[in-house]
Amino acid sequence: MINKKSKILITGATGLIGSHIARRLWKEGYHNICATKRPSSKMDLLPGIVDKLHWLEADVTDIVSLQNCFEGIEVVIHAAAVVSYDPKKNDLMNDVNVGGTANMVNVALDYGVRRFVYISSVAALGKTEKSTVRSENTEWDHSVQTTDYAISKYKSEKEAWRGYAEGLSLVILNPSFVIGASNWTESSSRIWSQMAKGIPYYPMGTNGYVDVRDVSAAALMAMNSDFNGERFVLSAETISYKTAFQWIAEAIGVKVPSRALTPLLRNIAWRLEWLRSMLTGTSLLLTAASAKSTAEKTHYDNAKSREILGMTYRPLKQSIQVVGNIFVNSQKEGKDYGVMEVD
Repeated sequence: MINKKSKILITGATGLIGSHIARRLWKEGYHNICATKRPSSKMDLLPGIVDKLHWLEADVTDIVSLQNCFEGIEVVIHAAAVVSYDPKKNDLMNDVNVGGTANMVNVALDYGVRRFVYISSVAALGKTEKSTVRSENTEWDHSVQTTDYAISKYKSEKEAWRGYAEGLSLVILNPSFVIGASNWTESSSRIWSQMAKGIPYYPMGTNGYVDVRDVSAAALMAMNSDFNGERFVLSAETISYKTAFQWIAEAIGVKVPSRALTPLLRNIAWRLEWLRSMLTGTSLLLTAASAKSTAEKTHYDNAKSREILGMTYRPLKQSIQVVGNIFVNSQKEGKDYGVMEVD
């Protein structure tokens, strides 16, 4: 059990997951919280505690800046990451996700950090043609096509495991698609603004989903546990994209996508997206690999997180309704972000 006076360092504290972890820590009495930020970081997702955290100007890609952040740190919760399917951002994604994690691990080892919780992703789990079920024990198959983001998270986990082999006390959390309120144009929260604009098609595959409140709860459970060298899949439910898109559309009062994204349409879609990106100079939102992944019938096994870590997950439809209400209200108020309550 971590003493509530312990000094805790969070990376990614201004993002969807990291901000919720910071707010949950504060609510539960952990008031010695340090958080990294960059000059461009927005603080909108941290109402009520922005001025209560000890902010440190640092970048996970700059190991020198990180060395100034670890004095007296007992616990690290590493949530900083770049999520992108745009090939133009691959270098940045690898620098932050892989190089940044390597830097965090190295400095944590140098300073004798007591506990290191790494927020990874189900994208880092092994992917095989032999089974649609993925768990903590699924082995990575390099012959199976996957996204550059997934590869970056897989490599970043290898850095975390290297740290464990060198003596770092480590727990890795692998959340599936995170349902939560944040900046509506970033990370998984982008689905809300995209749905509001109108999405005519639904992918034919399945995916796992988890409430950001459950992810933050799991982070604190992992921090306070005696587990070392363990990883846990965090996923409340696996449902079809058709159902997920229906629930999201209904939650914000827009037309439900009614046409299936067939293989032919899927191949057309990523090519049109490439053309749009080239003509507008904006980020690519869909690639051949990410388009293919939406057709996969994937099931994420959450048994270990329930039976060993002790997780109890919120019903997915309920989570979607909560975020939907926040999205609708934020649009009425002219805000490009939303904030969920910590309960």
